[in-house]
Amino acid sequence: MTGNGSIVWLMLSVLQAILAFTGVIPPEMAILQTILGGNSIAFFFVFLYFMLKRKPDGFLDSDYSKSERTMRGVDEMGNTIDLPDKSEGSRWERWASILWFITLIFGTISIF
Repeated sequence: MTGNGSIVWLMLSVLQAILAFTGVIPPEMAILQTILGGNSIAFFFVFLYFMLKRKPDGFLDSDYSKSERTMRGVDEMGNTIDLPDKSEGSRWERWASILWFITLIFGTISIF
């Protein structure tokens, strides 16, 4: 999850906000609603922190570092070349995000 930690915090924030502010939890559990509401807001601030930490120039900075996921190597002639290196866990993150999104959609539809 290197570099993508902010997405996890956003997913947790949205999930807790849905639980806290949509009336899914019965009114008898008002303390749980308050805790989840506070956590969702706090997790959203953590999300913003990690997003700004990764992009210190702001959200609209469109510069993409093409050497972000590459390794440098030397070929037979002694020239420096870039060797692409796929980060571990990217496939897991993709499937986890897709599963979370589908569950979020179906869960929200079942509420209404």
